[in-house]
Amino acid sequence: MEEFKNLIRQLPDFPKKGILFQDINPLLSNWKALQSASTEMSNQILEVMPFVSKVLAIEARGFIMGGILAHLLEAGFVPVRKKGKLPTYDSLRTIDYQLEYGTDSLCLDMSLVNYNDKIVIFDDVLATGGTAEAVFNLLMQEIKEGKIAPIEKNNICFAFMLDIEFLKGKQYLHEHTGLPSENIISLMSL
Repeated sequence: MEEFKNLIRQLPDFPKKGILFQDINPLLSNWKALQSASTEMSNQILEVMPFVSKVLAIEARGFIMGGILAHLLEAGFVPVRKKGKLPTYDSLRTIDYQLEYGTDSLCLDMSLVNYNDKIVIFDDVLATGGTAEAVFNLLMQEIKEGKIAPIEKNNICFAFMLDIEFLKGKQYLHEHTGLPSENIISLMSL
């Protein structure tokens, strides 16, 4: 995937001053790069977790590759939305979390996740790990209530198109979730 790194655009001071935004849209707009990235990501996921049943994709750019990955992995697609974007189902769970530049909230309709699902938590970019950890923590709340199976290395992994290495998001996720490093997949690193 190194040949497609030049398709990642960097925009300084977005969304806030001091943040260097990694824009994957040029990569997504290039059919060859999108096809190659999707195929490679699905292959890497299958090496770690051969029988994926759900891809939990984080809003908004995560939906693009998340849908493609769900198709390639023959798995269901579950959107993880920002607060206020889903009706207030009884099964809707919400969590507040820290970003590298503030706070936000995510919602997940747990009626779309089954007890024995093998889950990929997918987002486009791994920065500090806070967003992905928030989704993991939503699942952990359901585990404590006995609604989904306990987390093991063979039933959950994280996947990202791009890892911003200097922010140490992989290390953070490993330390805060207890998942082995091989269950934290990234296609490219900057």
